[in-house]
Amino acid sequence: MHTEAARALTNFKKIHELLHCMSDFLDILDNVPVWKKYYTVDELHQRTLQLVNEFPKKVELMDLGKSTKGESIECLKIGEGKYNALVHGFPNSEEPYGGNVLDYFSRALAENDEIREHLDYTWYLIKCGDPDAARRNEGFQKGPLTPLNFSLNYYRTPYSIAPDGCFPIRFGPLDLDNPVPETQALMRVLDNVKIHLISALHMMKWGGISFMVPFPCTGLYADLQNIAQRFNIFPRKRPGTTLAPGIMLAEYLTPARNYVRHYASGNTNIEPIQGCDAYEYAQILNPNAFSIIPECCIWYDPRMLDDRVSETTLGEAFEYGNTQTNHANNFLLDLWERATPHMVTDTPYRFMVESFMEPLIKKYTNVSNPPFKFDARVHTRKATIAEKIGIEGHDDIYRMFHLGGLWRALEEEYKATGHLEVEAIRNEVHTKLREYDVYLHEKYEVVNHPIRNLVGLSTGCLMYSALYAKTLQR
Repeated sequence: MHTEAARALTNFKKIHELLHCMSDFLDILDNVPVWKKYYTVDELHQRTLQLVNEFPKKVELMDLGKSTKGESIECLKIGEGKYNALVHGFPNSEEPYGGNVLDYFSRALAENDEIREHLDYTWYLIKCGDPDAARRNEGFQKGPLTPLNFSLNYYRTPYSIAPDGCFPIRFGPLDLDNPVPETQALMRVLDNVKIHLISALHMMKWGGISFMVPFPCTGLYADLQNIAQRFNIFPRKRPGTTLAPGIMLAEYLTPARNYVRHYASGNTNIEPIQGCDAYEYAQILNPNAFSIIPECCIWYDPRMLDDRVSETTLGEAFEYGNTQTNHANNFLLDLWERATPHMVTDTPYRFMVESFMEPLIKKYTNVSNPPFKFDARVHTRKATIAEKIGIEGHDDIYRMFHLGGLWRALEEEYKATGHLEVEAIRNEVHTKLREYDVYLHEKYEVVNHPIRNLVGLSTGCLMYSALYAKTLQR
């Protein structure tokens, strides 16, 4: 009886501690502030210094090295736990919400001793892992937060030099070891501590939430779904590698493995890669490392909540999207062919455009972001209204971004040379971009997800995922 009573008392204490911790979790989630815009690189830097000055015994500022253009890549080290987590914002430079997430989460950790101790983690938080490129998008971050302004300020670091795609790997036909400075910064954490949880705060543009995971993790699903509901963000309902509502298998976490798989099958026209993903690299160092990406979106249409059946089949929705994308790509290729003889100035925007034109011309097998494939039964099924809007709207809005990137490349060339033909093509691009924007707003109700909701959801995701990752360690 004494043993049973002791066991019951121990269990009661554990339950009490868990409930107390859950209460602290909810306090952190309840106190997420409201933002009207996304933080810029300079704002994040200033807020980092302020936090370090406020909590000098709890927060350490690490300089992980210089970016390509010589800017310091800063990392906040918070906590002294048994486990280690690395979370970085701006893994793609046009995805700004990670800065806001980590700014809030770092302060919450610094202020709340009980949460830090219960999670039992040492946190390595990089608000902006690609500051050079993030600065090129700040015209959007400062507002207005519209698709047109996003497109006119669009810059995405080409995959060949993106921080998350250049980690060293030797595997099969791959012998790659040329990390860019931004990748080297992440490696300074990964190489020196055993990482148990890693998260890149990616952001999509159209829809709700997809929690992207490397493998099924059923014990985590309910917490993720509940945190999404708490912040009024619906599960993204475009068909894909869905494991559960709002939970998707992230095939883009394993580009090196994808490459080797296609190579082994005899494919000779594979997308060139410069390295492996951060998750693949972390797994080399700790096979039990867990990764999660709370991939939420900037905009949505309220009809994405409508699960009634539409008159459109999924195949017809896919065909609509493919047609829109193909027309946009053909327009881009034609303009680029006309502009290329006059593009003589070396700019990051020109390199970006060249990088997204090359796969269109050479028709590579995509291994860094593999497209979804569906059988005939899926194509013949009637789409829900949510699915139809998600699929068709995705291609209607995404076609604006590369066009905006082309506009920026031409704008920079015209500023440098004053070439009249470049000016004419630039104006043609701008006209088409506005046509796309008008069409988008005629066909859809484009609504911004409140930044507070995105930050709250992701903060909760990181805390619950940290608890889950501990259960995987051996």
